[in-house]
Amino acid sequence: MSQSQSNVEVEEFAFQAEINQLMSLIVNTFYSNKEIFLRELISNSSDALDKIRYLSLTDKTVLDTNPDLKIDLVPDVSNKKLIIRDTGIGMTKSDLINNLGTIARSGTKNFMQAIKEGVEDISMIGQFGVGFYSAYLVADKVTVVTKHNDDEQYIWESEAGGHFTVQRDVHGEPLGRGTKIILYMKEEQTDFLKERTIKDLVKKHSQFIQYPISLQITKEEEVDDDKETKKDDKDKSDAQVEEVDEDEEKKKDKKKKKVEKKEWEQLNKTKPLWLRNPKDITKEEYGAFYKSITNDFEDHLAVKHFSVEGQLEFRAVLFVPKRAPFDMFESKKKPNNIKLYVRRVFITDNCEDLIPEWLSFLKGIVDSEDLPLNISRETLQQNKILKVINKNITKKAIELFQEISENKEDFNKFYEAFSKNIKYGIHDDTTNRDKLAEFLRFHSTKSGLEMTSLKDYITRMKEGQEFIYFVCGESKKAVEESPFLENLKKKGLEVLLMSDPMDEYAMQQLKEFEGKKFKNITKEGLELATDEEEKKKQEELKKATEQLCTVIKDTLGEKVEKVATSQRLSSSPCVIVTGEFGWTANMERIMKAQALRNSGMGSYMTSKKTLEINPSHPIIIELRKKVEKDKSDKTVKDLVWLLFETALLTSGFNLDEPTTFASRIHRMIKLGLAIDETETEISDKTTGDEDIPALEEEGGDANEMEKVD
Repeated sequence: MSQSQSNVEVEEFAFQAEINQLMSLIVNTFYSNKEIFLRELISNSSDALDKIRYLSLTDKTVLDTNPDLKIDLVPDVSNKKLIIRDTGIGMTKSDLINNLGTIARSGTKNFMQAIKEGVEDISMIGQFGVGFYSAYLVADKVTVVTKHNDDEQYIWESEAGGHFTVQRDVHGEPLGRGTKIILYMKEEQTDFLKERTIKDLVKKHSQFIQYPISLQITKEEEVDDDKETKKDDKDKSDAQVEEVDEDEEKKKDKKKKKVEKKEWEQLNKTKPLWLRNPKDITKEEYGAFYKSITNDFEDHLAVKHFSVEGQLEFRAVLFVPKRAPFDMFESKKKPNNIKLYVRRVFITDNCEDLIPEWLSFLKGIVDSEDLPLNISRETLQQNKILKVINKNITKKAIELFQEISENKEDFNKFYEAFSKNIKYGIHDDTTNRDKLAEFLRFHSTKSGLEMTSLKDYITRMKEGQEFIYFVCGESKKAVEESPFLENLKKKGLEVLLMSDPMDEYAMQQLKEFEGKKFKNITKEGLELATDEEEKKKQEELKKATEQLCTVIKDTLGEKVEKVATSQRLSSSPCVIVTGEFGWTANMERIMKAQALRNSGMGSYMTSKKTLEINPSHPIIIELRKKVEKDKSDKTVKDLVWLLFETALLTSGFNLDEPTTFASRIHRMIKLGLAIDETETEISDKTTGDEDIPALEEEGGDANEMEKVD
């Protein structure tokens, strides 16, 4: 249908059915993330600029109509309009009709289908090639003015009512070349006309578009209100010195008026540094870029700038911060700090599959050429390309850590901040476990104040040593003085000292390093190489203490699975070791400290305990003699319990009944001080000592206990 108006032909067209449905859906449905309209329109402008730039490579004259390639944003608050203007390729009349309304694009149908299937993410609209229509999220009416080098200037206009009009623009401002989109904002969407809002949206989504994006801003300036200007006689002023009244001068200064002044401000001054050659970028430029994308007040510790080409193309810049974020392992924090861009357009910084969780401390950007623009979060998580990006980032991150390790001072800072992440990676990442193990550092019985790597440990291993020995505990001080170390130290065997709770988790998965297996010295099965003479001596002592072991087992009952002689003790009388496949004492302590733990797990993960006694220790020798003299000697029972509970503490376990243990100690003190039990009978009753098993024999046997003590 056509009509004549002001000698200009206005043609009216009906939207293709599916586009009409799409527009109806956008206009009538509430979406929380309406802000994506600006990203879509700026991306379209950037594409149009790409096209004219590409044409100019073979024909420079195409830029004669407007040599500047740029995007301008003009908010008109008083008229509730937002104008997006670009100097791209523009559209011909047929382009307007075909691209904005009548040709049934497969993308439109697919997008509608996705919406029907419950994908409530409007931000995926651009993936289907219909991102332009997101303008109707915020606008009642849209006018598109466009000029292509091969056609006249035309106006496309629609209020999303099922039809649109196209007419030649004879009265409007000549564009030269490009497109101007005018959005007539809805009453409730005028926030998008605020300068601050537009700046934030451009910084968030379009900061790295390669063409300058400028915003027309309004500034107020004070100017003199005097309309008449007075000219002083130069000769008089030279000859005459006038006294100026200060108050009068101030009054003159106050005669100012405020006027509004329009200025252009470029919003995307931060250039996409990742597109440049790393060799051409200075450390200062990387530092400035890091601070601009992270808002960190400190410089970064290290950076990795790389590109991947072939079937998949993407560029990335990864930064290691100097310090760990305070919420690094908080469950509700963002999964990572990597911003994902597609062709320099920001997509998301909340993509769980972009990097593994143990690398969540890395910051930076990834810019993919292969991901579809504006891909939705749901689709993103299932995209195979993302898995390839994940694999490549992990590989490059490990290379970066290797580079950091070449500088001892930098690596010490890195390890202090992110050692937990490396250990988490060993627990979680089966593919890269061996590579990550190279970055582990521990104190050892021979390393002094320095920490040692596993490679350095292996170089110091004694001839014939099969295992890498380690011990875990609550603190460095506790593991340094652990009774488990006694015989290994005596034999000159180095033991790694681990006091970080994450060490327990990492060592559960790390079974060997460079062909050497790990051995936890707090677990049963520790066999130390000995000569024939020592073996013979151990067998004799084992045979001699068999009866004592049986008595101790009968006394302790189910508290221990068995009692055996020990190869690991030299100065302590006894120690508690755990089964090879259950929790260690340290792991049991860690799990009990979990506030939200599953209490049922403890029943089958808690290891069976073995009491190992040192047959050469004076206390054990005296006990053995007492048992050999009288197997039913009642003083033995109390001493066995005291030894067992003491061994629990020195082995890293918690006591189930600390008051009972304390009462046993108090009784030993009374014996040592020769305090009569009857004197404290009343006190014992008030403190609950009546529930504690009494020392089984009085009188003469007390002297025997003192001897043993």
